[in-house]
Amino acid sequence: MEFFTSPAGVGQRFDQAGDLRGFVESHLDAIGDPETAYFVSQALEECSVARPFVADEERQADRWSERAASAALAQACRGFEGRLIEPGAIVDLLNQAAERGEPRAIARMLLFRDIAAPKAEMLPILPALLATRDPEVVRDVGAFLSRGELKWRYGSEEEPADAAAIAWELAACDLGYACGPGSRLVLAQCAFDGRCAAGRYEDTLAVHEPVELLDNARRLRAGILRALREHDWGWLGLS
Repeated sequence: MEFFTSPAGVGQRFDQAGDLRGFVESHLDAIGDPETAYFVSQALEECSVARPFVADEERQADRWSERAASAALAQACRGFEGRLIEPGAIVDLLNQAAERGEPRAIARMLLFRDIAAPKAEMLPILPALLATRDPEVVRDVGAFLSRGELKWRYGSEEEPADAAAIAWELAACDLGYACGPGSRLVLAQCAFDGRCAAGRYEDTLAVHEPVELLDNARRLRAGILRALREHDWGWLGLS
């Protein structure tokens, strides 16, 4: 499988954008470029779920960490206040980019498939995607493999899917996905799930996940990273 490649730049602009509506509007005339279409879709997807913090009985108004995280996410999406972002627009952009070979878009589209659809029919395309070792591809392929499963085979062992899902996320972090303090991933965990802790995403997991689960995920993460380096697709259960 051959993928589209384009000069670096738009991804970095997305990562650094403090005004995602401004990012979208300044790139709409370039969405014929698959990479641009992908990152515009991600800006829209992020702002479709960003919202100001609302306290309820379980999350009282004194949860300052959640308030601050929610405010940071909402600030980046302030230009979309009062506007409905249609899910179909996000999928259309992703599909447009995927059809032109953008690997991150192809991987993201996997998560829009019907959860009851057979996974096996998509397995043949995954090695080529994972061979890019792009952190966003790794994140989404891992989520796809773990979604709707109780276990997945890694090497000669069947491993719990919840540990595997975390392992893929940690592997994506190791490959360069933004998982540090203040990253959108860390802010979202705090704002939407109340899972707040100082430091990186892994530090948050260490506070909120059972020790055994996280230890298992860390062990699997090492195996996933090795398999990605060595193209050991069989160990990942893809053959």
